Amino acid sequence: MNSHIFEQWEANAENYTALVDDKGTPHHQKILNPCVERLLGDPKGKRLLDAGCGEGYLSRYYAQRGVDVVGVDISEKMIAICKQKSKDQSIEFLVGDICNLALFEDASFELVLCNLVLLNTPCLEEALREFFRVLKFKGILVFSVVHPAFNVFGPGRWELGEKSPDSGRREGRYFILDNYFEEKEYMIQWKDRTGAPFSQQFSFFHRTISTYFKALTRAGFRVTVVEEPKPVVEDSFFERERRVPFFLVFRAEKLEV
Repeated sequence: MNSHIFEQWEANAENYTALVDDKGTPHHQKILNPCVERLLGDPKGKRLLDAGCGEGYLSRYYAQRGVDVVGVDISEKMIAICKQKSKDQSIEFLVGDICNLALFEDASFELVLCNLVLLNTPCLEEALREFFRVLKFKGILVFSVVHPAFNVFGPGRWELGEKSPDSGRREGRYFILDNYFEEKEYMIQWKDRTGAPFSQQFSFFHRTISTYFKALTRAGFRVTVVEEPKPVVEDSFFERERRVPFFLVFRAEKLEV
């Protein structure tokens, strides 16, 4: 992994942890996580790699449901936060690079979850090959990204109207996208819940949908499901996300050894 990616996550570890707030943002909770859970199937009793675990809220969630969870993140500060937050749970957290998972032997896991990580990762092909390697035969990979065709962290943006008194968010007029096929790194400044900027900008890597699909097949996976999840609640807060998808989620299986 490039050193500047490590530095970004080290610098922003506390801000990110506060933003996630132990359970994920509203977009995670009401759009993405229900889809991810459904695609993973029944994970009880299986060994799951949370690849790019962040502050570990999904690791904790699945451990509470009888899953043998191992969380890996490139940030030493993030892993320290994971261990502190999970001290009452039997989760193994390790500092590691998803581009090179030498920590693990071949065929070590039944499940790999990589939730909103690959869009911040320069090594897509290497990471997918490593996920394939550490999965057992018939193992499942589920990974999510911000939807490449409606990527507010890349080549797209909403044209916004007035702030809604119901949701507290500005209403979406229409979505603007250009240069979709130009795959490159974008630097994005995140803000905390008070509107204050994070310590450093984050790197986001825009890729097309076909790039993700082809990388999966080159790594050896068979793609079984591609989903663009909708909000699971009727809430005016998600007015934009009911009109265009915010996330893209892949489910792929290792059907070769």
